[in-house]
Formats: sequence, structure tokens, C-alpha cells
Amino acid sequence: MGVDGDMERGSVAQKYRGREVFDMELGEKTLASQQIFSGVLLKVYQDEVELASGRTSVREFVHHPGGVAAVALDGDGNVYLERQYRYPYHKVVTEIPAGKLEAGEDPLDAIQRELSEEIGASAGRWDALGHIMPSVGYTDEMLYLYLARDLSFGHRHLDEGEFLEPFKLPFAEALAMAEDGRINDAKTVAALFRADRLIRAEAAGRTGPAV
Repeated sequence: MGVDGDMERGSVAQKYRGREVFDMELGEKTLASQQIFSGVLLKVYQDEVELASGRTSVREFVHHPGGVAAVALDGDGNVYLERQYRYPYHKVVTEIPAGKLEAGEDPLDAIQRELSEEIGASAGRWDALGHIMPSVGYTDEMLYLYLARDLSFGHRHLDEGEFLEPFKLPFAEALAMAEDGRINDAKTVAALFRADRLIRAEAAGRTGPAV
């Protein structure tokens, strides 16, 4: 394909480090949408879309209400993790406290609830670590990440049917586990490294506002 008018509609050829790259019009227009499955938590949609080229295609995706997760760090430099059986993988997974958003719920309110339920903790300081899109190929799920500090502890009160084992590790050890693959849960890996970056920035005097 040439670069003098033979490209797909909306494409512009540019030079980047000696290579041609294309700045394309990448949006897709929804022509029709059909819900093909509705479960307790998830809904599956099959949509017809118009591509940037003008052609049509089918997109199937899982709608998820979204979720929250937190790196809970105590005054001794320990992070609180959980072991929980995750049925899709048929294995116990190590992860940070997390949960799903209720309809219309503010993410900060949600993670404060989840931290109390799962490890019996409340935090005097909360810092937002942004959000992640954990699997962009087939779901619209968004996960909002936080760093929780100045912890105080009470009693856990898990949801009915929820079974998990909380434990704590030095933050540096949890980071090492995320780096070498002993922790593979996506939200946990992302949140640990983002929290580490924030903590290092604070130590260097580059602080941001708490939420």
C-alpha cells in the first residue's frame, strides 16, 4: 500500500525514528447492539460496528460494573494481601483487597467498604493511583486503584459466600513477588508498582494531593 493516497480512509503517514507510522482515525461507530447473555454479575453484548475503513464488523464484549482495589500499607512498611480461590483459574490467587462497584457508587466509598470488610481496616489517608483496563479485548471493566495508609484495625465482616485469607508482607517483598512472577494478578501488580512510584516521589519531595 502506498503513502500517496492509497491508504485506508483517515490514515496519515509520518516518520518516526526512520520508520513510517500511521496516525489513523481509529473510532468505531455502533450500528446495533444486542444483549445475548445476562448473568448474576456479567452481561454479554454482541454489537455491529462501522470501522474506520467504512466496513462493518461484529464486536462481542462483557459488560462489568467496574471495581476497586487498594494497596494497604501500615506504619511498619507492611502491605496487606489476600489469598483467594478464583474459580475461572481453578487456583488460589494472591492479590490486594478489592471488590466490585455497586450501581452509582463512588470508587473511594467502595474501596473503603471493601477494606473494612476484607481485612477489618480503615485508613486515615487515601491516595488515588489511577485506573486500569485489565482486559481491553473483551470487557469494558475499569478498576480504580488506591494507596491506603495510616491504618487502624477492627473486625472483618466478609460477604456471605466470601472466603479469603489475609496476610501481610514487607512492601519490598511484595514488589519483588510482582516483579518475578510470584504475584500475577494484574490489578495487584499494577497497584504495587504505582504505589512504589508514588512513595518514591514523596521521598524525593515530589508529593501529590491525597484524596
